[in-house]
Amino acid sequence: MAFEKDLEKAKEKAKKIKLFAHDVHGVLTQNTFLCDIEGRRKYGFWHMDGFGDLSLTANGIQIAFLDSTSIDEEGLFRAKELKLDKFYYRIKDKKAKIEELKKELNIGAENVGYIGCEVTDIEPMKQAGFAVATADAIDEVKEVADYITNAQGGRGAIREVCEFILRSMGQWEAWVEKVTKMGYK
Repeated sequence: MAFEKDLEKAKEKAKKIKLFAHDVHGVLTQNTFLCDIEGRRKYGFWHMDGFGDLSLTANGIQIAFLDSTSIDEEGLFRAKELKLDKFYYRIKDKKAKIEELKKELNIGAENVGYIGCEVTDIEPMKQAGFAVATADAIDEVKEVADYITNAQGGRGAIREVCEFILRSMGQWEAWVEKVTKMGYK
């Protein structure tokens, strides 16, 4: 099934983002994990995706991890490593959590971006002003998305969409110049 999206419309929506929320598994990680003989899971995180999240926070956009399936708190470790203060795991109702965050941040639906890949992401995507699907998302997720990344989940999708948002806002070039001159702090 082909999913053509209106890129100009997506850019207009991305300009309004003040909160960017995403799942962990399948978005920040690939849809695979390693498991040792004692049942401990290991997930891989794409380093450049962390730079994407950090790029948004450095430019005034709040990031929230909304994870419904975390059993090992691996996403919590990544959120702490990135110094993010909005990480929620074992979320039963992502839609309700986004509503809570909108009230806390005093923002509207048009100011919320959300990226997902699986059935549990459809409702939060529908309530977001800017909905994004990873390249390897299921068709139902791609259908409700305003933008579909070229990169797969856990392989640069977050980095790609964060750059898209900052470019849409006209902030990317200044950010690149700042990082190039000073390095990221």
